[in-house]
Amino acid sequence: MNKYYFIVPTVLLVGFIFVYRGAVNDMEVKEARIKAAVEAKKVEEDAHRKEIEAKAQEDAIKRQQENEAAERAKVEKKEKKYQDDMALLKKETDGYNAECDRYTKDSAELDRKLADARQLKERTTREVFDLAKQVELAKVSRRNAEIEVQRMVEMVGQKAVVLASMPPVAPPPK
Repeated sequence: MNKYYFIVPTVLLVGFIFVYRGAVNDMEVKEARIKAAVEAKKVEEDAHRKEIEAKAQEDAIKRQQENEAAERAKVEKKEKKYQDDMALLKKETDGYNAECDRYTKDSAELDRKLADARQLKERTTREVFDLAKQVELAKVSRRNAEIEVQRMVEMVGQKAVVLASMPPVAPPPK
């Protein structure tokens, strides 16, 4: 039985090696299939990732272009609003300047009318003063004339009294 102790483990070892090699081959095949599947999946994922990156880059470019277009639109809108506001301000300024010129002309006309009215008032005041002076002088002259008339009447009355009270003058001898 000594001999069988050595043969059974040897046969089992050979059987084990045969099964082991078959299993190793199966494992290598399975491992190769897994590697191929992993590589295929990796290639597929890389392709998918590249596709996603390309889409993301396209989307980013598209968004950037949209943002630039929106920014340009905002800038153009601001510029147009600025130009419109400036045109409106210019129009209003021109209107206010025209109104100011009109008011200046009206003011000058009113100043001229005021100066004419002041001159007319001064002339009228002077005429009134001159007429009042003439009236006063006429009153003074009239009083003087009345006084002169009264004095003359009195003188004539005194002469008449003197003549009436005198004896008649004898006629001169002939």
